[in-house]
Amino acid sequence: MSATPGASHRETADRPLRGLAYMLFASAAFTTMNAIAALLARRGVPWEMAAFARAFVGLGVALSVARARGVTLAVGDRRVMWTRSIAGSTSMVLTFYALTHMPLADATALLNTTPLWIAALAWLVLGERPGRAVLVALSVAIAGVYFVQRPSFARGELAGVVALTAGAASAVSMVSLRRLGAEPPEAIVVHFSAVASVTTAIAMFSRVVRGSPLHLPTSGLDWLCLALVGLTATIGQLALTRAYALDRAARVGAAGWAQVVLALIVDGALRATWPSPPALGGIALLLCAGALLLESARRDQRVIAKASRASREGST
Repeated sequence: MSATPGASHRETADRPLRGLAYMLFASAAFTTMNAIAALLARRGVPWEMAAFARAFVGLGVALSVARARGVTLAVGDRRVMWTRSIAGSTSMVLTFYALTHMPLADATALLNTTPLWIAALAWLVLGERPGRAVLVALSVAIAGVYFVQRPSFARGELAGVVALTAGAASAVSMVSLRRLGAEPPEAIVVHFSAVASVTTAIAMFSRVVRGSPLHLPTSGLDWLCLALVGLTATIGQLALTRAYALDRAARVGAAGWAQVVLALIVDGALRATWPSPPALGGIALLLCAGALLLESARRDQRVIAKASRASREGST
C-alpha cells in the first residue's frame, strides 16, 4: 500500500520541472511551424490560408488523438474555455498580420511581450504572484530578446499596435489555459481549433471581399507544408496546454522565450549565417534566464516534496 503514496508524491513534486519541459517541447514545435509558414510565404501562399490550415488541420489531428485515446470532449468550465479559444484565435490572426506587415525583428520583439502580460494577469486573475527569481528571469529575458532581435521600430506603427495586441490576447489565452488545468488537453485543443478555423475562414473570406486574390496552391509541396503547419501547431498546442496545467503561468510563460533562441538557430541553419555578437550576447542572456527559471522550478520541487513528506508522516 505504501507504493501508491510514493508515486503520488513523485508526481506532485516534479510538476514544476515537467511544466518547463513541456513548454520547451511546445517552443520547438511552434518554431518548426513558423519556419514552414515562412517557406509558404516565400512561395506566395496567402497568410490567411496558412492560418486556416494551422487551425483546420489541427482540429482534425486533435479529434483523431482524442478518439484514439478515448478522451471525452466535454468541458466543465465553458466560460473560461470560450475565453481561451476566442483570445487564442484573435492572437493567431493578429500575429499573422503583424508578421506580414512589419520587419520580422520588430514583430518578434513585440509578440514576445506575452510573458510580461502573463505575469501581470496571472498575479491579478489567478493570485499567482511571481517570485523574485521569475521577475529577474523576465528582466534578463527582455534584454536578451532585444539583443537577439534588435528591433528598429522605424515603420509599421499600426502593425506594431497589432503585434502588442496579439501578445496581450495570447496572454489572456495562456492564463485561461492555467485555469483549465483540470480539463483534458485534447478537449481544449479541439475547442480552440474549431473556433480558430471559423475565425481564419472569415479572414480568408474578407480577403476575397476586399478584392484580393486567394489562389489555391497548385504544388504538392505547398499542400504538404500546409498540412505540416497544422500538425506541428497541434503538437505544440497539446504540449502547451499540458505545461500550463502543471506549473505557474508566469514561469511557464517566461520559458516560452526559448522559442527566440530556437528561431535564431533555425534561421541561421536555413540561411547559412552565424549570429552577430549582439545576438550571441542575447542568447547568453536568454540561457541565463532559463537557468534562473530551472533553479526556481527545482526549488519549488524541493518545497513540494518536503511538504508532501511532512503530510504523509503526519497521517501515519
